Amino acid sequence: MQWFLVFVLIGVAGGAGSVVRALLARFDGWLPYGLFLANSLAAGLVGWLLAGPTLTADYLTVLTVGFAGGLSTFSTAMKASFDFYHRGRLVQSAITMVGNLFIPMVALMLAAVLR
Repeated sequence: MQWFLVFVLIGVAGGAGSVVRALLARFDGWLPYGLFLANSLAAGLVGWLLAGPTLTADYLTVLTVGFAGGLSTFSTAMKASFDFYHRGRLVQSAITMVGNLFIPMVALMLAAVLR
């Protein structure tokens, strides 16, 4: 595949992943549950793709860097944690920060193992 086409597809897939993340982020409550879900789905997708189907490097890059990269976001997770901290909700801040590190990691490992 041409390098320019790969870059365009990464941008399109990243945009699609970002839209899905924005929709999932609406599931909010005591914690940002949609954010946990988006990051976990992205990590699970990466684990599944890396352990599963045989894809060319270009398609793997489009799906992992593009779609999963747009779906997941470390900066939004840390912003949510900072917002809780700024409002004096230290337990919610810590759970959000730690949860967005470990829950997606577990999702990635489970997806890779179960594949």
